[in-house]
Amino acid sequence: MKQYRKFISQFCRVAMVAATIALLTPAAGAQENKNLQLHSENGMLNHLAVGLQSGLGGVGIDVAMPLHRIVTVRAGIVGNAFGDIKFKAINTASEITQMQLVEDDAVRRAKMVDKVELALKPRFWNAFVLAEVHPFPTPFYFSAGLFAGSRTFLHFRNTNDGALQSLYDANQKVQDYNNLFRTNYPPIGLKFGDYVFTADENYNIDVKMKTWAVKPYLGIGFGQSMARHHRLSFAIDAGLLFWGSPEFVLNNGTKIKSTSKEAGITHFISWFSAYPMIQLRLAYKIY
Repeated sequence: MKQYRKFISQFCRVAMVAATIALLTPAAGAQENKNLQLHSENGMLNHLAVGLQSGLGGVGIDVAMPLHRIVTVRAGIVGNAFGDIKFKAINTASEITQMQLVEDDAVRRAKMVDKVELALKPRFWNAFVLAEVHPFPTPFYFSAGLFAGSRTFLHFRNTNDGALQSLYDANQKVQDYNNLFRTNYPPIGLKFGDYVFTADENYNIDVKMKTWAVKPYLGIGFGQSMARHHRLSFAIDAGLLFWGSPEFVLNNGTKIKSTSKEAGITHFISWFSAYPMIQLRLAYKIY
């Protein structure tokens, strides 16, 4: 009888421990799910936030909605339209040393042009769709998606419209000379690192730095695209926009070849196949 009572007592203790564990386990799971949950309620597309952002990708606006308790999707448009950046570039006519070319009137007129002012016009706009995944109960998240839009990242143009006839005429003479005597003189135009921007038939420099139209994106972030219990939220996102190797293209579609393949801007451009993005975002949850 005594042993029976001892067995009953031990059984009750074990049952109480098991019951306690059974009660605490769902609570712990619920707490874990609560920590992982980005939004106050589970559901798809049951919240909406509007955000403003600014950074290396430019300024933009977007909207965000939940797809899952740890996944948010954002869509919007971002870009830059800063004022023109002006600088002066040296023309390459001074590098012509062949006597027959130096004595040519067109080349001599081009040599008289010392520097030409160019305007660098940043005009880069893209629509985007991004998914943010918060796999851990922390503010850190992973982001991935696509940007699509402008192929032109930079636009170079002379500030004095139609004023580069001497450079155009001299470059035509150099091309004729190379074709006739099978020489390899570089074109006459304005120097930009390892590239020579030549004037077009309208006597202007009109060159664009082009990338892919559709650009994949991968990044990481800190913060939230929409607040869980408040209206306002803040996030910072950093990643890479994969846009291919940028190319310099004339307004007639001709790709400009570099004068060097080993170093300088050419080497940098060939390596610069992904654009670094750091964006700060402030969002307001509408509902």
